[in-house]
Amino acid sequence: MIIKIEEYELLDIDSGPYGITIGNDGALWFTQHKANQIGRMTVNGEVTTLVVPTPDAGVLSIVSTAQGAYR
Repeated sequence: MIIKIEEYELLDIDSGPYGITIGNDGALWFTQHKANQIGRMTVNGEVTTLVVPTPDAGVLSIVSTAQGAYR
């Protein structure tokens, strides 16, 4: 079995991606621990970020529910 791995560069050099989950639409949601952000990558590789409103929150984990909610 051959597994293909693709690497994507994030805009914030200090991103520190950590936790990751997949949404109902196939998009990947991930925490950016050092940048204090949550990122989302579509199946086409388009990345958007959401700033966590709590300064220095230290976001590490993210999970999705069967209904598509994120926590």
